[in-house]
Amino acid sequence: MITSIQGSSTNNDEARLIVTFFAKNRPSNNRSSQTVSSDSDPFRSQSLACGPTFSSLLSLRVAPASLTLFSSRTLAPGVVQSVYSVTAPFPNPAKFRHHASIAAFEALHALEIVFDLVPLNVSSVEPLRPIRLAVFDMDSTLIDEEVIDELARSIGITSAVASITARAMNGEIEFEQSLRERLALLKGVKADVWEDLKSVVTIAKGVKELIGYLREKGVITVVVSGGFAPMANWLKEQLGLNFAYANHLIVAPSDESFPYPHLSGDLSPDHPIVVPEYKRHVLETLANQHSIPLSETFVVGDGSNDLLMLGAAGLGVAWRAKERVQKEAPQRLNGTTLSDLIYLLGSHAEEPKP
Repeated sequence: MITSIQGSSTNNDEARLIVTFFAKNRPSNNRSSQTVSSDSDPFRSQSLACGPTFSSLLSLRVAPASLTLFSSRTLAPGVVQSVYSVTAPFPNPAKFRHHASIAAFEALHALEIVFDLVPLNVSSVEPLRPIRLAVFDMDSTLIDEEVIDELARSIGITSAVASITARAMNGEIEFEQSLRERLALLKGVKADVWEDLKSVVTIAKGVKELIGYLREKGVITVVVSGGFAPMANWLKEQLGLNFAYANHLIVAPSDESFPYPHLSGDLSPDHPIVVPEYKRHVLETLANQHSIPLSETFVVGDGSNDLLMLGAAGLGVAWRAKERVQKEAPQRLNGTTLSDLIYLLGSHAEEPKP
C-alpha cells in the first residue's frame, strides 16, 4: 500500500487537497533528476504553487470552503506539489479542473494541474492518498499502439479500421458497435498473428518504472482492455501485472476462403465483452474481492470507454487522452512518460528508481 500517512485522527471534518502542478514543457527525464532545489528550479515560477495568485484563485473562485496552505515542495524540474488543509463541506476536486478560472490559469502559465482530495482519517506531515489497487487501459496507454489497428495493417485495411477506432475512442459511436464493425472487417486474419504483433507493439515510455514502483509498494496491478486477450495476457507477463482482462475472439478452422486457421470476425459468446460498464465492473469487483475501498484505487486510461472506471476510482487520470476524454475525465495529464504519474502517488526525484 502506498501512503505517507501515519498516526491517527478523529477529525472527520478536515481533508487534504493535493494540488500537483506540471509545466507543459517540463523535461522528459524528470525521474532521473537528482535532488531539486526549489530556488534553482527554472520551472518553479511557472508553477506559482505557493504564490498568492493561485491560492486566492482557489479559495475565492473555485473552492469556497476554508483552505489553508499546508506544505509545498518541488518534486522535480517542472513538477511542484502543494497540500492544502480543507474544512467541510468538501468541494469536488473533479470540478476544479473544469472551472473556467483554473483553465485560464493553466493556459496563462503553460501548466497542467491535477487535484486530489484526501479525507483526513489519519494525520501526517505529508498526507497523500493510499493506493492499493491500480487499473490500466492497454492500447495507447500501457502500449503506444492500438492493437486492432495493427491487425488491420497486417491485411492492408488500416484506414477503414482506424477511422472507426478514432470515432469510438472519442465517444462518437458506442464501443461495442464499433468493435463488432471492426472485427467483421478483420475476418480472415491468421490466427497466429499475435506472435508477429509482439514484435511490433511498444511498451509506452515510463510504464515499467510506474508498474515497478506500484509492485514494490504491494499495489495490485491490472490491465483491462477493450482490445484482445492474447496481447493483454502477453503484456501481463511482460510487466508482472496481477490480472488481465480483455476480449476473446473466435478462431475458425481452415476453409475454402481461408486455407489456414483464422479470426472469424466474431467475439466469443463465452466471455464478457469489455465495454465501459465492464471495465468499471472489473474495478469494483476486484476492490470488493480484496477488501479495498474505491477511495484507495487508481485508474489510468485514454479513451471514452475508460470514462466510467476513471470516474469510479479514488484517483482517475486520463493520460494523453482523446479530446472528449480530456474534457470529461475527473483529472487529466499529458506528457512524454507515464512515470510522471508516480508524483501523484508520493514519489519524487530524490527517491531511487525501483
